[in-house]
Amino acid sequence: MEVSVKLFAFLLLLISISAYSDDYFKKKNFKRSLREVSVILTKDGFYPNKIVAFQGEKLRFFITSTNDTPQCLVLQKHELFLSAEKGKVNEGEIVVDNPGRYRFYCPSSKFEGHLNVIEKFKAHEEKPSREIASEKPNYWLPRNYDE
Repeated sequence: MEVSVKLFAFLLLLISISAYSDDYFKKKNFKRSLREVSVILTKDGFYPNKIVAFQGEKLRFFITSTNDTPQCLVLQKHELFLSAEKGKVNEGEIVVDNPGRYRFYCPSSKFEGHLNVIEKFKAHEEKPSREIASEKPNYWLPRNYDE
C-alpha cells in the first residue's frame, strides 16, 4: 500500500514537471528584439567603439568608467545621454528605427565611436529569384535565419 502511494506521488510529480516544461519551451514572439551593449570609458576612449545593431531593435546600454574624470556617452540623433562614473553602472534604452551610421561621443573629451544600424531583410519583400547567373547582377545576399 505504501509503495503505491509513493508511486502515485512520483507520477504526479512527473506530470506536473512535463506540463510546466511544455509552457517553458514553447516559442515566444516578442515585438522587438533586445540587444544589450556594455560600454567602458577608459583614459584611451570607448570600449567597444564600434557597435552594430539591426533596424527596429531595442538597445539597452550599460556604461561605466575606469577613471575618476567626469565622462559620458551621447548618441547622435537618438536623445541618449548617459554619465559614466567609476564604480557605478548607468543604463539607458533606445530603439533604432532608421538604418545608418550614428556617432556617439563625450563632449568633455575627444573620444568617439560609431553605432552602425543595418537594414533588416523583411520576409514579405520579394526574395531574389534563382535565375541564370549571367543574366542578373552579381552580388551576394546573406541568408535570412528569421523564417
